[in-house]
Amino acid sequence: MGNDKLDTKTAFHGAMADPAAFATRVHLRWIGVGTDEPDRMKSGLENLHASLDEGKIQHVFYESPGTSHEWQTLRRDLKDFAPRLFQNESQPAVAAR
Repeated sequence: MGNDKLDTKTAFHGAMADPAAFATRVHLRWIGVGTDEPDRMKSGLENLHASLDEGKIQHVFYESPGTSHEWQTLRRDLKDFAPRLFQNESQPAVAAR
């Protein structure tokens, strides 16, 4: 993806073209990144996050403050991600930005 925008209407054979229908099939779409990750990685994930926002696709974008591609980032990501797997479906996933 890199610096290109994701077209949520056509990407993945149109799987996200209807955000409401997508939300019934995919209950959690989660993206995590460290704030000190290499620019190419961080900007690519930020672009994905922006594209999903624009396409009205429910997702969580979590940034681990002050970490890069390292164990601390993974630990914080897991701490945010794991409990969300067990949330009641009626509770929408809210971005933890």
